[in-house]
Amino acid sequence: MFAEERKEQIVSYVRANQRADIHELAERFQVSGATIRADLRDLETQGFLKRTHGGAIYREDMLSDKDGIASRDVFEQEKEEIARKAATLIRDGEAVILDAGSTSVHLARQLKDRKDLTVVVNDIAVAGELYQCQNIKILFCGGEMRPMYGCTDGAGTLAFIQKLSVDKAFISPNAVSVVRGAFTTGLGLAETKQAFMRAAEKKYLLCTSNKIGKKALCQIAAIGEFDAVFTDRGIRIQDKEAIEETGLPVYICEGE
Repeated sequence: MFAEERKEQIVSYVRANQRADIHELAERFQVSGATIRADLRDLETQGFLKRTHGGAIYREDMLSDKDGIASRDVFEQEKEEIARKAATLIRDGEAVILDAGSTSVHLARQLKDRKDLTVVVNDIAVAGELYQCQNIKILFCGGEMRPMYGCTDGAGTLAFIQKLSVDKAFISPNAVSVVRGAFTTGLGLAETKQAFMRAAEKKYLLCTSNKIGKKALCQIAAIGEFDAVFTDRGIRIQDKEAIEETGLPVYICEGE
């Protein structure tokens, strides 16, 4: 098991049990106590756990897969507003990536009248919005379907994406730290989103304001790797100003 995979599983284990000691983690992951201590130091530095004497406890502000799934059906109006604004960047004849997530479902709905558009997706819900549009070509990334998410990731997905070159990618994170960038809840998801970004000339971050200031286990990219952030009017002024200080434009999306 790679170190990052072990850390991901440590966080999942501590979350499920609310706490764990070094001895049980070392036994569970078949590594030394020194290795576990180093992992816990790294995870505490990243804000995912809080170390205690002899172990660690879970931080409640860190998001998990369960939180990501639960967030699909909330902030629907804000997601629609973000999607409507982001769609103005997409021109007929372009090739674009719509990352997995409910915001991308809303974005797909804004594109049905576009002409000669190629859309790369790895989410069956996003593809479901567009597959009947004769003027849109869909490229669906193969690979292993992630349980409950309805999207693909893994080696097959990455191999497919590596062959692509597109105009724009629209990335949906689970959490955004102004200091450390965009995050998601799993290593496979992070690798897929990173591959999407490498395949695109322009990269845009789409996130509702409730995700800003939260944490998740796996970093997608630093804030500076994006070309703009699209969010809703719920963003805190200090967060907006902090992002803009990095030179990144922040588009506040409001209803018509």
